[in-house]
Amino acid sequence: MLLEIELEDAQVKKALNQAARRLSQQYRIPGFRKGKAPRGVVESALGVDIVFEEAAERLIPQALSEALEQEGIEAVGQPSVEITEREPVIFKATVPLEPTCDLGDYRSIAVAKPESEYSAEMLEERMLELRRQHALLEPVERPPELDDRVTADVKAEVEGEQILDQPGAEFHLRAGSVIGVPGLTERLVGVAVGEEHQIDIEVDDDWDDAEVAGKTVTFTVTIHDVKSEELPDPDDDFAMEVSEEFETYDDLRERVESGLREQTDRQADEQFSQAVMQAVVGKATLEYPPALVEHEIEHMRTDFARQMGQDPNTFLRDGSEQAEQLLTSFRSQANERVINTLVLQHAGEDLGIDVTDDEVTADLQTAISSMQVSDISQFEDMLTDEGIRGQTRMRLIRERTIERLQQIAVTNHAAGVTDDDDDAEPADASDDHASDDHATDDEAAEPIVDEAADSDDESDAESTES
Repeated sequence: MLLEIELEDAQVKKALNQAARRLSQQYRIPGFRKGKAPRGVVESALGVDIVFEEAAERLIPQALSEALEQEGIEAVGQPSVEITEREPVIFKATVPLEPTCDLGDYRSIAVAKPESEYSAEMLEERMLELRRQHALLEPVERPPELDDRVTADVKAEVEGEQILDQPGAEFHLRAGSVIGVPGLTERLVGVAVGEEHQIDIEVDDDWDDAEVAGKTVTFTVTIHDVKSEELPDPDDDFAMEVSEEFETYDDLRERVESGLREQTDRQADEQFSQAVMQAVVGKATLEYPPALVEHEIEHMRTDFARQMGQDPNTFLRDGSEQAEQLLTSFRSQANERVINTLVLQHAGEDLGIDVTDDEVTADLQTAISSMQVSDISQFEDMLTDEGIRGQTRMRLIRERTIERLQQIAVTNHAAGVTDDDDDAEPADASDDHASDDHATDDEAAEPIVDEAADSDDESDAESTES
């Protein structure tokens, strides 16, 4: 909310006189004892702006507080203030208000749970990749073929401007692989070794590199060396070469298959979780102060700095182009996290989802027992730490809320409920005690409490005289 407040002249004059008196006590004013110099003399000695700023430092917060009380406005954080005029003194205050969230008819969401994308072809590709990782490279005296590894000098130009100059580059010629731009790999098959070759590649308009998209790239390539890839046989010896824990090739294959199935199942679960969140958010109407996003950006910046081994106090604060680009990417993620958090908090409350103290304790005990340390007793204080218990409780509530929303989405989809179907009955949203196998949502941020921000919505402006 934006407030515009005009101060009375008498109020300003009194504040300026008081400010001048305080400043004359702090600074030596020639010809006057401390605290006795008139305001005009102090302004001449220190500057009018210094006196005004000293007065505003106390006057503005007091006037704003009185205005908020008079209008019955409850701020959830520190307002931002901008003085727009001095005669008379007028300032604008952007007051952060409590976020609001109308969930809408979220009980009508209907989302199909996707199937795992695991396939036998995926397993064969992974086993081939493992064999390639352990392949022998044998020099050959012939033009390169697919799957060979070559050493070459590579240059590239676009519209007469050189964009690449890489002598001694080494790369495999894989079918469908991209070297610089699509199509170059296949054009290198069969070219003579030791000779310079000029190859023109017309790049599609939709290629993701804007520098070359829709243009002709001219490559100059000289291949110096060709090595043939000798794959190991898919047998027990190869399995033991990969790791001593595998006695047979079947053991290795089973492990790879298990890992791929787990990976694709997890991807399907993540895809489903995101689709459900998008459906719920799509039903909701939210209003929240931008400082919630700024707070989340700061949280992300600090975490990223620690992951990178950087000082959180200075990381990404140098104003560089790279820093600004990274902070811009943080902003999009932070906004999504704030929205997801608010929606999940309100949905959890609406669904009546809660967690008992015993469940919090059990979750923490599980976490402690899984720690790979010789003495876990040093971590037992976690069981009574109120901060940790509070975070655990909120995480469990969030997970159970997500699980319940997923149950609603699947049930509605199975019943043929759609957003356009007014006659179909949506799933009952009553809280069935959630199972121990709770879903998680990586996009949901930690709950945001007592945070505030500015609002740029000029339409909310109110004018108050103090």
